[in-house]
Amino acid sequence: MTSPTTASDGPPLDPSSPEARQWVLDELAKGHYTTQPSPLQRFLEWLWRELGGGPGGGLLPSWAVAVLVVVVLAAVALVVALRVRGEPSARGGGSRRSVVDEGGLAATDYRARATAARARGDWDAVLLDSYRALAAAAVERTLLTDLPGRTAHEVAVALEPAFPDHAGALAVSAAEFDAVRYGHRRTTQDKASAVADLDATLQSTRPVLGELATS
Repeated sequence: MTSPTTASDGPPLDPSSPEARQWVLDELAKGHYTTQPSPLQRFLEWLWRELGGGPGGGLLPSWAVAVLVVVVLAAVALVVALRVRGEPSARGGGSRRSVVDEGGLAATDYRARATAARARGDWDAVLLDSYRALAAAAVERTLLTDLPGRTAHEVAVALEPAFPDHAGALAVSAAEFDAVRYGHRRTTQDKASAVADLDATLQSTRPVLGELATS
């Protein structure tokens, strides 16, 4: 009986042996593999070496590696699909975000938080909570209906008929709210104070009771 280690038998057929790894390297070295492989190709090659085709027999048989590769690809496709689905709302930025992040707070609660933030010099928090106080106060005065779900821009537009002389200030305050809350921009003391002053002004201003946007 001829020894299985003689040259006449050819290379061993165990795909997990060191020779198998060398076959893969030799194949990849051929001319038609000279283009730079994609990250996914490199990952799949690494996965095959580690789980099925590496020295010492690998961790899984070749058929199991194939199943695992399919599962990995399906997971990648799912992640990409979910990210693509979420992009439109992300691109909408603050325009599709609720102005009130904490439910159930009264206007006085937001004003108290704004006062505390002013004392520590946190002008971003002053601006955000001052605008939230403005919006909550409008609900309490029945100038707006249910606040959750409304955006800063929608609050400004809805209050313009009630406070026509302050329509410009409302629009500017809403834009600054979105820039700070969702655009991750820092505000200034002057801009934060302007929103707090607007809230105080609207408190003492008699609204124009006409065609209010309360829907």
